[in-house]
Amino acid sequence: MFRIAFLLLLAPLFFAIHAEAEDSEWGFNADMNLTGLYFPQEYGTDTNQLLGKFEFDPILRWKYKDSWRLFIRPVFIADPANNSQREKYFADPTEAYIKFQKEVLAIRLGFNTFTWGVTDGYNPVDILNTKVLYDPLHAKKLGAFSLAISEALPLIEYDIVYVPKARQALLPGEHSRWLPREVFVPQTPDNNLILLLPNNLVYNYGDRTVLDNSLDNNFALRLQKTISIFDLSISGFDGVAPYPIIEPQVHGTIIQVSPKIIVQMDPDVILDAKDYRIRQGGFSLVSHQWDFLFKYETSYSQSQGDYINLPGWIHESVAGLEKTFNFTSGTVIGVVQYSWLNTQKANDSNISITEIFRRAWMLGIRAQWHEVWTMNLLGLYDTVHSSHFEEITIGRRFYDTWTASVTADFFNGSIENTLGLYDKNDSVAISLSRSF
Repeated sequence: MFRIAFLLLLAPLFFAIHAEAEDSEWGFNADMNLTGLYFPQEYGTDTNQLLGKFEFDPILRWKYKDSWRLFIRPVFIADPANNSQREKYFADPTEAYIKFQKEVLAIRLGFNTFTWGVTDGYNPVDILNTKVLYDPLHAKKLGAFSLAISEALPLIEYDIVYVPKARQALLPGEHSRWLPREVFVPQTPDNNLILLLPNNLVYNYGDRTVLDNSLDNNFALRLQKTISIFDLSISGFDGVAPYPIIEPQVHGTIIQVSPKIIVQMDPDVILDAKDYRIRQGGFSLVSHQWDFLFKYETSYSQSQGDYINLPGWIHESVAGLEKTFNFTSGTVIGVVQYSWLNTQKANDSNISITEIFRRAWMLGIRAQWHEVWTMNLLGLYDTVHSSHFEEITIGRRFYDTWTASVTADFFNGSIENTLGLYDKNDSVAISLSRSF
């Protein structure tokens, strides 16, 4: 499939060589980022406390007359000191597509990323792209080779996306700090199992099973309409779930059987992953009035198949308010959101990202002043487990093309829930980026 995709993307280059100079236009720019990441606390015997990452994102644009576009933006990341082999180097086409546009119709073929939905931080409708989950709270989207058609009709706008072969989400490496290192609460039918992990834990990935052909023939549809001060959309999706089911194969000693089974594990753990299909219907609303931006999003998903550990149905909702404050020297944007979700099965797994948002408040503040300084504040409070996460970033732009920033992340909570699992992953990152 990737060979065919590559040939399709080379086709416009052939025509460009023979095109008149005045009919075509080229453009190139790139982003580079160098980040040093430090974790003050040890967490596991073979995990990193210090990482150095280099990211390079070249961007190539080509335009032929008024209708044809070529856009290529791959991502290259080097993290050579990472103890997890799979995380040392990463390359992805991300966006590499040819686009035909004519008045209100646009057709894209190639690798695409999509952002559906309207909420920030937690967006239950934004599931068309699978992700790189090396750091689950800062996941990156994988490009999906797809055919995307958009058209703005007089009464309604529509988007259709077809992905013939979806890609599997990339999971953290065997030596990652984002895998459980002290307590592991796996997803089980009765949610009655707790695994106590030894200090010399050794993870290995086992089988990656695809249930019910979930990677094949993924399809999404979205309809959008503006009525007065309301922007409305409904969407449907049939395809692979954004997060696979993770099942550990372990040996150990049972030290408690009631009310939950507690097992003191042996060092070797094999993680099996299962990709499964879901069907989802979604709705979103945005309204701008009284100088506030109101956002609401809800979705209902149903897992497909009869495997015992499938999650069943899940109903997710998010509501938020956004307000912009303008000052002489800059602006401040504030966002407050609340998320709530209900599921067919209780899920106490401490590797479930979704569980963070079962009943959670989110607060975000973005400030910019003197056109060169920025500050981002993010706070998340999980009311079910009384756990929380905070992130603060301060950045400064130099000479229009250079930006230096410092980011600090803080986790706190019970070890049996997701934010508590990462309690020792507080970190400080220093980044230097350049655009040219």
